[in-house]
Parts: sequence; C-alpha cells; structure tokens
Amino acid sequence: MKTKLAIFCIWLFSSTFVFATPIEDLRGDEAKAALRQYETKIKENPNDFEALKSAGIILHQLSRIHANQQQVSMSESYLKSALTLHDNDSEAMAWLGSITTMKAIFESDPGKKTFFVKSGTRLLDKAIQKAPDNTVVRLTRAYNSLELPVFLMRTKFAVEDFKHYLVLCKSINCSKEHIAAANTKLAEAEKILADNF
Repeated sequence: MKTKLAIFCIWLFSSTFVFATPIEDLRGDEAKAALRQYETKIKENPNDFEALKSAGIILHQLSRIHANQQQVSMSESYLKSALTLHDNDSEAMAWLGSITTMKAIFESDPGKKTFFVKSGTRLLDKAIQKAPDNTVVRLTRAYNSLELPVFLMRTKFAVEDFKHYLVLCKSINCSKEHIAAANTKLAEAEKILADNF
C-alpha cells in the first residue's frame, strides 16, 4: 500500500506544473521536461497564456546557452501568442524583445540584423517603461544589453538595470545567486563602459 501511495504521489507531482525553480532559471533536462509539459498544455489549449509564456521563456533560456534557430523561432512564436492574449504583460514583452534580438545571430544581411536588434530593444525598453520595478524585466534587459555587441551602445542599459535590480533586492527577497551574478555582471558592464567610452 505504501508503495502504491508513493507511486501515486510521484505521478501527481510530476504531472503538475509546479517547479521549485523559477521558469527562467531552469536548465538542461529539467528545462526540457518542463518545456514538454508546457507544450502538451498548449496542444490542449492553444490560448493558455501561462503555458505559452513559460514555453517561450524556457526556449529563450535554452537558446542563450546554445543558439538554435528553430528554438529561437518557436520561442518568438510562443511569446507573440502570449502577448496577443495579454498585451500589457511586461515580462512577456521583455522576453519577446530579447528573443527578437537573438534572431540577428542567424542573419547575414546587415539590414535584417539591425532590424531585429532595433525591434527587440524597443520592446525591452517599452517593457521597462511599463514595469520599471519588475525584477524579471530588469534582468532580461540587463543581460540582453550586456550580451549585444558593444558598438550598439546598449551596455549603459545593462549598468542601469543591474544597479536598479540590486536596489530593488534591498526591499524584496532576491536569491543570493541572482544578487551575486548581478554584481559580477554589473562590474563587467562598468568595465566595458570604462574601456570603450
């Protein structure tokens, strides 16, 4: 009886969409398992905002580690669908902006590269205007700005966003790992600015 109960509890937990780690922090097999669950939900209900947004975020994060054109396209599709359902969601807007800039990686045409970067950064800036104190939005733009080439002059936004994030963390509960990473990346961004401007 205990074995059956244990199996039932494992099945119940594994079939839900509750993850101990925030969606944007999932990596590797855990991220892929979560993605499969969200994609199953999307097949059942193509208008499931949370599933669309979560699948888009997971694909975004997987693409940051290993740039994959198909994953970038799927992430963009999911996030666009999510934003169509809730056009004021600043987090979906920020993630969509970030994934849009990633599309430039796969382009050889300088005009298209520029278009994707400008379109994406406009969405990121708009998300910040809508929700300046949202830590997810701040970190999404901060990392995106830091990862773009220096000549695009977005590093100043990385500095601004990491600083603002760290100030916000004084009054809310941010993970120690995120705070440490933000401090490290802030120092990196400040050095880039000092060396180049």
